[in-house]
Amino acid sequence: MFRKDYKSLAIIAAVLTTATAAVALALTGYSREVQSKQAKALAAASTEAYETEQYIGLGEADFQSISSGVMGAQSSAHKKQKLTLLLSSLDHDIRMMVVDENGNLVKNQDFHVFITGDNDTGEYQDSDMDGVIYAGNLPSGKYSVRLEALEGFNVPKSQTVKVRNHITYNTIADITALIRSEADIDASKEDTADIGESDDGSLLESGEIDLSSGTIGIDVSKYNKDIDWEKVKASGIEFAIIRLGYRGSSTGVLVEDPYFEKNFAGAKAAGVKRGVYFFTQALNEQEAIEEAEMVAAFVEPSELSTPVFLDVETAHGRGDLISADQRTANINAFCKALEEKGYKAGVYANKTWFNKYINTDALDGWKIWLAQYKVKSPTWKGHYDAWQYSSKGHVDGISGYVDLDLNLSLN
Repeated sequence: MFRKDYKSLAIIAAVLTTATAAVALALTGYSREVQSKQAKALAAASTEAYETEQYIGLGEADFQSISSGVMGAQSSAHKKQKLTLLLSSLDHDIRMMVVDENGNLVKNQDFHVFITGDNDTGEYQDSDMDGVIYAGNLPSGKYSVRLEALEGFNVPKSQTVKVRNHITYNTIADITALIRSEADIDASKEDTADIGESDDGSLLESGEIDLSSGTIGIDVSKYNKDIDWEKVKASGIEFAIIRLGYRGSSTGVLVEDPYFEKNFAGAKAAGVKRGVYFFTQALNEQEAIEEAEMVAAFVEPSELSTPVFLDVETAHGRGDLISADQRTANINAFCKALEEKGYKAGVYANKTWFNKYINTDALDGWKIWLAQYKVKSPTWKGHYDAWQYSSKGHVDGISGYVDLDLNLSLN
C-alpha cells in the first residue's frame, strides 16, 4: 500500500450500451491502482468508445508517462499490445523505458525512438532489446519524443520532455508505475545483498562489546519473517530500521519488501521507534533518485525517528560493477533527493566498502551507519552515527537471528 496520494489520471471513458465485462479488459494499460477504479466506472458507462492520453505534471526532473489510446469497442485493440513510454531526464539526457500494460519492460523488440529538438531529429535504437533506450549529451531545451510504430503494438503518441543543463533533485512523479511485488519477479535472482561480514556471536555472548553509550535497536527485513512487536518492545529494543524495498541486482526492478507494511505498522503499534532502509543497485544518479522516490511513496518524514538509509553492499550483480566515484554520486543523489522532500538521510555499508568502494570524504554530510562484527568497538577511523555490531542477536518476539544496532547520533 502506497502511503502518498497521487493524482488520479483524467479519464474520459465510454462503452457501447451493450458492452460487457470484456470491454473492461481493454483498460489494462493503466497502473494497478487505477484499474479497479476504472472497472467500477465502466459498469455504469453507456456511450460508444473511448480513447485516453495520460499527462503527468512534472517537477524539475521532468518525468512523464505517455500512454497510447485504446478503442474499446474495436477488435483490433484486442490484437495489439498497449505500450507506455516512461521518460525521465536528469542531466543533458533522456532515458526512455518501454513498458507493457502491467508496467513491465518490453524486451526482445527492436524499438526505435525519434527525438526532435529545435533544429534536427535523432533516431535512437534499443540495440540490446532490454526495453530501455538512452540518449545522452543533449543540449538543454524541449524535445519531442516519438516511439516508432511496430507491428502488433499500440504505441503512444509523441510528447515533449525538458532536458536540463544541470542535475536536479526535485524527483520523479508517479514512481509507483515502476514498483513491483516479489510475486512479480524472481527474488532469488534479484534480492542478493551480501554485507560481507561474518559473525560467530562469541563477543556478543561474552558481553565484551562496548555498548556503554547510545541506545539498542534492530534492523529487519523479510528474512526475519513474522515478528511479535509487542515482545520486541518489552525486551528493551528502542528502535527498528525496517527494509522498505530493494532494486533487483539482476534486472534493476524496484521491489517492495513483502514484510515492510506489516513490520512498519507493527512497530508503530508497539511503540518502537521506526526508520527505513533501501537496498540499492542503482547504476547512476537517475536510478538513485528513483529509489529515493520509491521511499517517499511509502513513508512520510513525520513517521520516521531515524534517517532513511541507502544500503550499499555487494550483491554479485549490476551495482557491484560501477566505480567508487559513481557509487558516491549515487549516494549523494539519493540522500539529496530525500532531503529536499523533508527527510533525513544516510548511508549503510561495512568498513571495507567505506574504505574502498565509496569516496567517504566526498559524501555530503549524510549520517553513517557502519556494519562491523567481531570487534569490541569499531576499528574504522571515520565518523559514524550508528553501529551494526552483530548479526547473531536474539530478541524476544523474533525467531532466529536478528541484526543488532547501536544508535549513537541518528536522532
